[in-house]
Amino acid sequence: MHKEHLLKIFNECSVSRLLGMEICEVREGFAKGKLTLKGEHMNIHGNAHGGIVFAFADQIGGACGNSLGRKAVLVESSIQYLKGATAGETIYGEAALTYRGKKIGRIDARVYNDRDELIALVHQIFYTSENERSSET
Repeated sequence: MHKEHLLKIFNECSVSRLLGMEICEVREGFAKGKLTLKGEHMNIHGNAHGGIVFAFADQIGGACGNSLGRKAVLVESSIQYLKGATAGETIYGEAALTYRGKKIGRIDARVYNDRDELIALVHQIFYTSENERSSET
């Protein structure tokens, strides 16, 4: 899938619009994004809700997996939360392909706060169909 097309569809995705995520860069086997945290992203303790951080990592992982030219869907994802982030901060994420088999691959993602401190590590497994090409439209 062409990188400009991937940027367009991931940035226009309803989840990206709802949460305010932006995919900033996509190239084969790699994606980068950012999210400025708002009050509605916070948990009861005033930190970014884990589900928000997870959704952000899922989105950059999805862009990374789909950068390989075939339709890719995440089938498993695990996250380690290492540090909190608060409203007003921007979090940044990078997802990189670490293994690619015939149908199954692995992506590792890292999420950082705006002080470049690691706040989450994410491991994702994705599935690609040999016969399904990513949409070009």
